[in-house]
Amino acid sequence: MFCSEKMAEFICSAKEFPESIKIRAKELMIDTLGVAFAGSKEQCVYSALKAFSSIGSGTSAIWGHDATLDPIHAAMINGISSHSLDFDDTHTEAILHASAILTPLCLSYGFSVCPNGEKVLEAFITGWEIASRIGIESRGNFHKNGFHTTSICGIFGATSASCILLDLNLEQTINALGIAGSSACGVNEFLSNGSDSKVIHIANAICNGIHSAILAKNGMRGPISIFEGRDNVFRAIGKSNLEDPNKLVDSLGKIWQIMQVSLKPYPCCHFAHAFIECAQFLRESNIKAQDIQSIMCYVDEVPIGFICDPIDKKYFPKTAYEAKFSMPFLMALMFVDGKLDLRSYDKLDRQEVIDFAKKIQYQKRTSQGFPKYFPALMQATLQNGVTITKDIPINRGNFDNPLTSLEIQEKFRQNTQNQISKSKMMSILSFVETLEQQEKLKF
Repeated sequence: MFCSEKMAEFICSAKEFPESIKIRAKELMIDTLGVAFAGSKEQCVYSALKAFSSIGSGTSAIWGHDATLDPIHAAMINGISSHSLDFDDTHTEAILHASAILTPLCLSYGFSVCPNGEKVLEAFITGWEIASRIGIESRGNFHKNGFHTTSICGIFGATSASCILLDLNLEQTINALGIAGSSACGVNEFLSNGSDSKVIHIANAICNGIHSAILAKNGMRGPISIFEGRDNVFRAIGKSNLEDPNKLVDSLGKIWQIMQVSLKPYPCCHFAHAFIECAQFLRESNIKAQDIQSIMCYVDEVPIGFICDPIDKKYFPKTAYEAKFSMPFLMALMFVDGKLDLRSYDKLDRQEVIDFAKKIQYQKRTSQGFPKYFPALMQATLQNGVTITKDIPINRGNFDNPLTSLEIQEKFRQNTQNQISKSKMMSILSFVETLEQQEKLKF
C-alpha cells in the first residue's frame, strides 16, 4: 500500500480530535490572523492585490483592506499577508510554515464552499498533519537543495485540507495528492536580494492545493507513487528517497504534529531567534558594546544559508526583509534597543547597530537539538580577554518552551491594534474560539 493511499484514508476518515488539538489549532489560527492583519499593509500585499484585481472580482474579504476578490485569490492574498512579516509560526523539525497557508485557505476559501465550521477546523488540523510529516521525512534536504520546504510540503497540506472542504472520496483524494506533487515548487533564491518570491510560495501552495483537489474531483488522475516512485518528490527535489516510507504515515492520528508547532516572539526568520536571545543575555549582563572584542556564533548547516551567508552582506541589509534574515543584524538590534518588534526595521542605517553586527562571525556546528529545536551557542570575547558563553538549547516559543495562551492573545492584540477596531478584534477572537458553530466567515 502506497503512502498516498494511507494518507488519503486518514484524510477521508471521520476524526474525533482531542480537545487539546482543537484548542491548539485555534491558537495557531489566532496567531496567524494577527500576523496577517499586521502584514496587510506591506508593499507585496498591495502589489498582489493590484495584480489579482486586474484578473477579476468577487465578494471575499481581503484582511486589512476594503477590497474583495473571489475566494481563491482572496485566500492567496491573505496568505501573502500572513507570511510577509516572517512573524508566523513554524513546525521546527519540518521547517514548515503551514498556518500561513492553511488559515486563509480554510477561512477565506473554506467557508465559501463548506458552510460548516467543524469541517473547516478538521481541514486545518488535517492539513497540518500531512504537511508536517512530509517536512520531517525530508530531513532538511529540500532546503539543502535550494527549495523552500514550506512551498514543497505546503501544497500537500493545502491539498489535504481542500479534499475535506470539497468532500472528495478516497480515490479522488489519492489522485489529488499525486497531482499536488507536480505543483510542489519554490526556490530560495529570494535570499539573494530579499525579494517577494518567498511570500508567493505561500500563495502558490494555496492556489495549487485547491486546484489539485478540484482537478481530482473532476476526474484528473495523479501518480499513486508520488512519495515512493522512481521520480518521487523526495528524490526529485530532496535528492534522497525516503529512508522508511512507513515512518511517513504510521503515526497519523496517533502523534499530533500540530502540537509540535512553535510560535514566534520576534518578527524575523525563526532560525535566528535563539541567537537574538543570546544578544539579550549580553545586554542584560550590563556588558557595553565597547567592551566586546568579538562574538562567535555556532550555527547548524541549514540555518547558515538563511541567516549567516554571505556574512559580509548580512552586516548591511538594504531592506527590512533582508534584515529579517541577518543573524548579526538581528542580534545587534536586540543588543542596542533591548527589544525586537515590527518597528525595529524602520531605520536600517544606524551606525551603532551596524558596528555591533560587524563584531559577529559564525562557525558551522552540528547540534543535538536541530531541527526539533533552533538552538544557539554563542561565545563573546571581551576586550580584557574574558570569554562569555551562552548556550540556548530550546528557543523561546518552541512547543517545549512555549508562549502562554495569554501571550498569544497579547501578540494578536499588538499585531491588530493599529489595523482594526477593538470591537472587531474581539469579534475575530470570538469567531475563532467558537469556530465549530460557524457557517460563514464574518470578517
